[in-house]
Amino acid sequence: MATQFSKDGKHFARLSTNGKLKLWETSTSSFLQEFTPDFHLTSPCTCLHFVQRDSSENHVPRKKKRKDSTSTSLPAIALGTSTGKLLVYSISKGDLDYTIDSETSLPIKCMSWCDGAILYSAIDQNIVKWNLEKRWVKSKWKVGNEIITSILALPYNKVMVGAKMLKLCDASTQEVLRTFTGHTHDVVFLNYLSPSSGGDTYVISGSSGDRLLTVWNVSEGSEEKTGVANFLMDDVPAYVSTLCSEGSSNVVAVTQGGVAHFYKHTLNGKCSKPLKPRTKIQVASHLIQKQTVSLIPIVGARLNDDLSLLLGYGNEVLLTFENIDISDNEKLQTLVREDRNLTKAGHNAIAKTQTPLVDNVHYLTPHASGTFKRKSDGRQEVPMEIRLENLTLNKLDSKSKTPRVNNVAQLLVQGLHSKNKTILASVLNGNHDESVIKNTIKRLPVPVLLPLVQELTALIQGTTVPSQYGSVWLKHLLEVHAGIFLSNPDLPNMLGPVLGSIESRLSLLTPLNRLKGRLDLLVSQVANVTAAEEDKEEDALLVYNDKGLSDSESEIMDVAPQSESENEWNEDSEVGESNAEESDNDIEML
Repeated sequence: MATQFSKDGKHFARLSTNGKLKLWETSTSSFLQEFTPDFHLTSPCTCLHFVQRDSSENHVPRKKKRKDSTSTSLPAIALGTSTGKLLVYSISKGDLDYTIDSETSLPIKCMSWCDGAILYSAIDQNIVKWNLEKRWVKSKWKVGNEIITSILALPYNKVMVGAKMLKLCDASTQEVLRTFTGHTHDVVFLNYLSPSSGGDTYVISGSSGDRLLTVWNVSEGSEEKTGVANFLMDDVPAYVSTLCSEGSSNVVAVTQGGVAHFYKHTLNGKCSKPLKPRTKIQVASHLIQKQTVSLIPIVGARLNDDLSLLLGYGNEVLLTFENIDISDNEKLQTLVREDRNLTKAGHNAIAKTQTPLVDNVHYLTPHASGTFKRKSDGRQEVPMEIRLENLTLNKLDSKSKTPRVNNVAQLLVQGLHSKNKTILASVLNGNHDESVIKNTIKRLPVPVLLPLVQELTALIQGTTVPSQYGSVWLKHLLEVHAGIFLSNPDLPNMLGPVLGSIESRLSLLTPLNRLKGRLDLLVSQVANVTAAEEDKEEDALLVYNDKGLSDSESEIMDVAPQSESENEWNEDSEVGESNAEESDNDIEML
């Protein structure tokens, strides 16, 4: 986790993109401290977690401990680095307190602290148990073959870890008690829910690619391995906060788009439908000069004990914190606030550059003469735009439309090879005509089918509008290239994520709809085969031309013998003439 509120809500910590720790005070919205470790370039900070330490934990003589016995608990921040080192930063001192090395040189992915001096973290596939009081690694054990992306310390010495699957572990015996499945992406958020004392306990999780928050029953008597409830969002979650009061569970989730979703539900059984938010909260800035409204992203939200909401909104440089009351009657609650990035001087500032007013100007070019005479008649020259239009030979009528293409296969192949997001967005999101989509897919080469499936999977797992476009593309892709996909042995791994996302969204998908989809695929294949047979040209294997049937060829045949007879007649005449000459010679000799 890169952002977090402290347990009392007085501080807010955040890791910047370059690995720096920034700390704010929420009551005054003031920036307190910024910490940059000496080795931040070689091993930047990867995650953070607030911990609570007593002043008596400092290793000092007993006589000096009595003097500090009246001091209150001091907040601290545990920082994980990319080289496996744990940094403990003291807010009171404003500097690093101490460092613990795990001797693994692997990045610390996530951390969790419940109470006391024990801190849990995940390094690769292992759970690491840190003792902050003795400043050493207490134990380390491996959990499965997946890289752990989230961890949560639970009461009674239990630990919940998450990757694509969630596992409930016993920290004392280092055994996996239960495994939960349901997410299609790596889990990045885990929060603990205990609605009532002595009742069932739950864990709420959110992944990096699902628009659902899933609730899991982790009670000892329960054997559930699937989610008992789902909370539906508009986007992927970026921050989650929970609070249980009077038997009901209150959840606020901030999406990556900067909108907060508030849920209130009593967990007393399994829910078949995803739960929609009671209200959505967003912050907007009204620009008087441009008469426009821009959204200010919310970076964090925390539920207070009185069910008020502590919001933090702004950018990485300037953050503003505010306590607001949640209104359940409004589906969308918009807060209009002043953007601190735009000062009064910025609103009333006059542009320093002014365009001069000119008249009768001649522009010099390298191919033009350097001497010009000003025209005194005041006539306006014809613009170059109109001149170029006059040079056009084939003008289109004003009512004519621009020509349309029937496929964008070449552009799509170029975008898949170069992985250009702009090209892919213009092709996949910009074409709504199904005939163009089908013609494009027919002309795609086989090597680009797998990258196209990956891009369509990302689209379908996104928001509503891109998901619709991706579904249309995937439908025609499976219809046209069904044989190629069926011949691929890696088909389950290829289509597994997108099928999981579709099933998670369409939780009410009935067997009748499944049958309809299969029949559509079968009918499309039969139609393609029939069309191919009709379009196939039945060419004969051998073509024999009878020369007697053609008049021209018959004429040729009639002339050919005549030429041969003439040649024979010429040869006979030549022989006769030679014989006559020989006979004359014989007579002269006699």
